[in-house]
Amino acid sequence: MGTLYEGAKNAVEVCMGVKPGEHVLIVTDKGTIAVGNALRRVAEKITLHVEMYVLEDYGNRPMRSLPKEIQSAIPKANVTFWATESRKGELNTLRGPFMKIAFKYARHGHMPSVKRRLMEEGMCSDYRQIAKLTEKLYEIVKDAEKIDVKNPAGTKLRVELNPEWKWVKSDGIFHEKGKWGNLPDGELFTAVAESNGHMVIDELGDWFSDKYGCLTRPESDSNTPVYVDIENSRVNLNTLECANSRLKRELIEYLQTDENSNRTGEFALPTNAELMAKPLIGNLLQDEKARVHHAFGNPYPDETGADWKSKTHIDGLMKKCSIWVDGRKIMEQDRYLI
Repeated sequence: MGTLYEGAKNAVEVCMGVKPGEHVLIVTDKGTIAVGNALRRVAEKITLHVEMYVLEDYGNRPMRSLPKEIQSAIPKANVTFWATESRKGELNTLRGPFMKIAFKYARHGHMPSVKRRLMEEGMCSDYRQIAKLTEKLYEIVKDAEKIDVKNPAGTKLRVELNPEWKWVKSDGIFHEKGKWGNLPDGELFTAVAESNGHMVIDELGDWFSDKYGCLTRPESDSNTPVYVDIENSRVNLNTLECANSRLKRELIEYLQTDENSNRTGEFALPTNAELMAKPLIGNLLQDEKARVHHAFGNPYPDETGADWKSKTHIDGLMKKCSIWVDGRKIMEQDRYLI
């Protein structure tokens, strides 16, 4: 484990490659301002052009639109960071609009719900090693037609792939305009042509991560995994089960936001080996770099080439997965065999 400052230094210098004279824009909030300040301190040692905005200075949360002051600051930035807590509804009204503009002008480090622990753990990983593993895995899956996923909890899933849709290497190294990723990083993902089967979900994405954390902590008396049946790439909302009735109700509502919110969008393999060797901590931003996940909603069409979209995107993480790529076993209970 490192320190908050070391994690920020890795983010600014290694992951984003900030250079003297570049403009850096940091958006943070009261809940994550320690992270925002650490990023600012490191960036200011490299360049004189650093701006930081705190969301609560411009209105109450959750926000329904991107503040004009922040929107007008994006075009002059070379590097942007979004380091805030995730709030219900803000993916579509706040984070999404910010990212859409940022991609046109800058390279972007996305850090929703980042915490000090993530800066001390995931952001202190060796990103050059992550890049090597991501590239090695990419060479194995880039032409794959199908992937099978199983785990002891009961997950049994087949994912079919479209050869025209791209695998995206999200290795934490973003040195070109328009490149972006979630930090901490380390995953390889693509859009899904079709998937079918059963998922036992140990952790959910978007604002569910902040609210519910890891759903299957061994020390917890109230383990509440989510059980999902997928038929022709759609979640069967009639058979979705979870012992936490509030979570179940909120998830079903979320999956009905638009016509594609319950459609399987992303399939991702983790490539942060340091995090894969550790237990889940209940924060999606870090945990998705350590476990296999299958997401419902937006398939990141701009990156993957998928021909559809959604306003929502929610990851479902699964523990102890074994993976077969076109019949070749490459993972045994969260450990790569490659």
